Amino acid sequence: MALAAATMFMVIAMGFSSRHPSRTDDPTAVSSLGNFITKLKYLGTAWLRPSRLLRDKYRAFRQLLVDDADALEILAELDGHLFGHQAADPWRVVLRCNQLGQAITGMVDQLTAMNPFDYQDLPVKLAATLKKVQALLPVDKADPSPPFILSLDEAADYAELAGGKATNLSHARRAGVPTPDGFVITASAFHRFIADNGLSQPFIHCLEKADVGDHQTIVRIAGALQELIIGAEVPKDLATMIEREVSERFGDRLLAVRSSALAEDGSVSFAGQYASELQVPPKEAVSAYRRVLAGKYCPRAIGYRILHGLSDSETAMAVLVLPMYQPICSGVVYTRDPARPLEDILSVYAVEGLGQRLVDGSHTPTSYHLPRSIDAGVGWAETALLTGDQLHTLKKWALQLETYFGSPQDVEWLLAGDRLLVVQSRPLPAEKEGYDQGLEVPAVLDLSTILHDGLHSASRGIGSGEVFIAPSGKSFRDIPEGAIVVTPTLRPALSQFLDRVNGVVAASGSRASHFASVARERSIPVVVGEHVSLASGQTVTVDGYHGRVYAGTSSQQTARRQRQRDFPREKFAELAAATCHLGLLDPDSPEFRPDMCRSLHDLVRYCHEQGVREMFSLVGRKGRAMSQGRRLQTQLPLVMYLLDLDAPLGSGKKPLAESEITSLPMRACWSGLCDSRIPWGGGQHHVDWQEFDQMSGGIFSLDSRLLASFAVTSRDYLHLNIRFGYHFSIVDALCGEAASANYVNFRFKGGGAAHEQQVLRLRFIDAVLTGFGFDIRIRGDMLDASLARATATETARGLTRLGRVLAYTRMMDMRLQSDRQAASEATDFLRWAA
Repeated sequence: MALAAATMFMVIAMGFSSRHPSRTDDPTAVSSLGNFITKLKYLGTAWLRPSRLLRDKYRAFRQLLVDDADALEILAELDGHLFGHQAADPWRVVLRCNQLGQAITGMVDQLTAMNPFDYQDLPVKLAATLKKVQALLPVDKADPSPPFILSLDEAADYAELAGGKATNLSHARRAGVPTPDGFVITASAFHRFIADNGLSQPFIHCLEKADVGDHQTIVRIAGALQELIIGAEVPKDLATMIEREVSERFGDRLLAVRSSALAEDGSVSFAGQYASELQVPPKEAVSAYRRVLAGKYCPRAIGYRILHGLSDSETAMAVLVLPMYQPICSGVVYTRDPARPLEDILSVYAVEGLGQRLVDGSHTPTSYHLPRSIDAGVGWAETALLTGDQLHTLKKWALQLETYFGSPQDVEWLLAGDRLLVVQSRPLPAEKEGYDQGLEVPAVLDLSTILHDGLHSASRGIGSGEVFIAPSGKSFRDIPEGAIVVTPTLRPALSQFLDRVNGVVAASGSRASHFASVARERSIPVVVGEHVSLASGQTVTVDGYHGRVYAGTSSQQTARRQRQRDFPREKFAELAAATCHLGLLDPDSPEFRPDMCRSLHDLVRYCHEQGVREMFSLVGRKGRAMSQGRRLQTQLPLVMYLLDLDAPLGSGKKPLAESEITSLPMRACWSGLCDSRIPWGGGQHHVDWQEFDQMSGGIFSLDSRLLASFAVTSRDYLHLNIRFGYHFSIVDALCGEAASANYVNFRFKGGGAAHEQQVLRLRFIDAVLTGFGFDIRIRGDMLDASLARATATETARGLTRLGRVLAYTRMMDMRLQSDRQAASEATDFLRWAA
C-alpha cells in the first residue's frame, strides 16, 4: 500500500513539475508550489490516515461556520449602515468592511482546506472583490496645507476651505447686502490642528464605534473627542496668525466666533448643531477657536452628520470670526414661510436683544407676515421692535438674496443702533414628504376629539404616539420609540433624538428655532402653545398643519415617512452592491460558481453552501475513514458504526451503548429510528446489499464495516450514512445554540423495487417532509431535503421526524402500487408521526 501511494504521489509531482517549471523569483510559481504541497499532504493523509483527514475536515468546517456567522452578522449591520436604517460613521463602515473581508478570507481558507482541488479559483475571485470594495470605501480627504486664514471677501471663492456659513455670508456681501466685516480660519487649519497634535488615529478609533442607534456610545465618543481637542495646542504659527488678524481688524472689540463647517448651511442645514462663542475678548480668540472646534463633536452634531451620510472630513470645521454687536433686536426672515407654503408671503421673526433666544427655542418671537411683492406695503407703520421702513428693508434684502442664491432663504439679521445687518443666509429647507407635495391638506383628521386648537405650527406634518413628558434636556435620553414629546422649549439638543419622535408639543418656541428647522427636514409635526395639558402615556395625534392636538391615533401620519430619507443611499449604492447585495441565490444553478460572485455576500453564500456540500460527502460509501469508529449496540437489525469527533484518536474500539451517544442531533435522529410504533421485524439484516452483491460471491460477513451504516458525530453535529438494502440515505446536520448556523440536509436514493415503485416512495417522502417544513428537490430517483436556520429545539424535532421517516420507508417501495396509496399513507403518517 505504501509503495502504491508513493508511486501515485510521484506521478502527480512529475506531472505538476512539467507544467510548472521552478522559478523562485516568480510569486505565482511560489504560490503554485505551495498549493501543490498542500494537495500532496491532503492526498497523503487521505490515503494513509483517513480518520485524521476526516477530523481535519470537520475542524475546518466548524471554523468555516464560525467565520460564516461573523460574516452574516457584519453583513446585517452593514446593510443598515449603507441603506440608512441604522446609520453609522463612515469610519465604522470601513472597519466593518475590513472585518468582513477577514471573515470571508477565513471561510475561503477553510473551504480550500476541506478540499484543495475544487476551489482553486476562489482565492483569486476573493482578492478581486476585496480590491473593488477597498476602492469604494470612504476616503479621508484631510489636507493640512495653507491657506489658514481668508478674509470674508475672499471666502466666496474658497467654499471648500471657508465652509457654508462664511461662504454664504461672503456671497451676501457680493449681492449688495450689508454684513459685518470678518475673517475665516479655514478647514485646512482644522486639519493642521488635528495632524500636529497626532489626533487622527485616536479620532478614527473613537468614530469606528459611532452608531446613531446607540446614543450612550455617541455621548461617550463625543466626550472623548472634545477632551482630546480641548487638551491639544493650537499650532503656534496658526495661533499667531489668528491673534494678528484679530488685532488688525477688530482692535479691542469683543468677538463672535462662529462655526462654519464645510457642509453647514448648504443642502444640509446643521441648524443649531454646532456651537458659537459670543462676547469673546480678543485675547481669548485662540481659546474660543479651540472650543468651536470641540463643538463639532457634541453628541447632537455627530448624530446629525452621520444621519446625513457625511464623514468627519466632509464636515471639517472652518471658523468665522466677526465683531460682536449688542443689538436692540434680532431675528430671522423666511422668504417662504414653512408653515404657509401655499401663500405668497414672507415672514419676519424678531426678539429683543440677541437672536440666540429665538433660534434656541426658548422664546416665542414677534412675527410679521408680509406680502412678497417688493412694491407692496408692509402693513405696519410703527411696532414695538421694528418700524415699517425697517421691515421693508429686511424684506427687500431677503428677496434680493433669494434671487442671488436661486432658492428661498433663511436669513438671520440684527439691528444695532439704527443699522440693520445680515449675519447669515442659508437655503430654506423645503417641506419634504406629505400633503405639501401637491396633496390636499385635510381640513379635519380622521379623529373626532380635538384636545387643543389654535396652536402655533413650527413644523408641518401629522404624527401619533404616546405622550412623553420631557421637563429638561436630561430626560431626552429616555424618550421611547414613537413618542409625542411634551417639553417646555424647543431645545436644539432634542434634534439628536428625532429618530424616536413622532411629534413635539412645546410651551414656547417658534418655527424660527433651529430645532424646528431640523424637524421640518423630517416632516415631524411641532406645535407651540402656553397652556397645553397632556398626560404621560396618553395617546394623541399632533396636527402640525392646523396647530391641533387630537385624542387617539390617526391613519394620516407623515412623521414616520421621512425617517430614513435624509440618508443619501445613492452615495453608498456601489459599496452596498459590492458588499451586501446577494445575487447568488440558487445553489443548484449552473451559475453557482466563484466567477459568478459579484459581491462579498455572494462569496459568503458560496463558501457556506459548498462547505455544507463537502460535509455531505464527508465519508465515502465504503466508509474507509471509519476505522476508529465504535459499533453501536442496538436491538435494531442494523449494523451501525459511530465515530465521535470530540473523542481523541485511538480512544478505543469497544462497542458503544445507545445511552453513551453524546451527540444531540444523533440522539434526536436515533430516537425517531427507534420509535416503538414502527415495527422492524427480526428476519431482515439491514446492510448495503448492493455492495454485498459485488463482493466475491458474498464471502464477507454481514457485520463488515464495508457494508455497515455509520455516523460521524460531535456534540452538535451529525453525519449519518444509513444503508437499507438497495437504497441509501445521508443525513448531515448541525444542531447547536446558534439558529443561524443550524441545518438538516437529507438525501435519499435508490431502492430494490421497480423504478415506478421507487418513485412512489419518493412521493411519499416528499409529502411527509414538506408537511414537516422541509424544502424538497427531486431529480430522478434521488430526493434532497433541507431544513435551515431553525432553533436547536426545532432542528432536533426535525431530526426525530426524519428518523421516523427513515425507519418507516426502509422497504416501502416493495409494497407501494399507486399514487393514491402513497398519498393516503403520507396523510396517515403525518397524523400520528408529527
